[in-house]
Amino acid sequence: RRGEVLGAEWVEVNIKEGWWTQPGNKTKNGLVHRVPLTKWAIEILHELREEQGGDNHSAYLFPSPRTGTHLDARGITRILRKTQNELNFDSSFTPHDLRRTAASQMTSMGIPRLTVGKILNHAESGVTAVYDRHSYDREKKEALVKWGKKIEQVCGGK
Repeated sequence: RRGEVLGAEWVEVNIKEGWWTQPGNKTKNGLVHRVPLTKWAIEILHELREEQGGDNHSAYLFPSPRTGTHLDARGITRILRKTQNELNFDSSFTPHDLRRTAASQMTSMGIPRLTVGKILNHAESGVTAVYDRHSYDREKKEALVKWGKKIEQVCGGK
């Protein structure tokens, strides 16, 4: 979710271990959510940290230059609206479409819906969900590595 990504703090990210752990008070469903970081994501995080001044970085991965906190989710949508034509995006495109596209593409690649749901941090219902306490960390990581390879392929390896 755009707000969860924009509100991410460096203390939540363990680059060495390859995990971003979102605390429950920052997720939509109120549950702690562990997001595996692929090699590509880790490279981007290293670049972000360097651009922010290395060890003298902001508390946030995406700091706001005006507020002293993080970039605002609505602001990202406004920027998108202003740049849609030059980005060649359909006028109905929203940042949330990226979640839908990722989920649809991952399932089309054979990644199980349950795993995609875990990546998206969807709350499950039903009796099995009550008893199943498996973290799905391995499955999420494997799926996101596979998805990352697809993204690299689409982007021409850039």
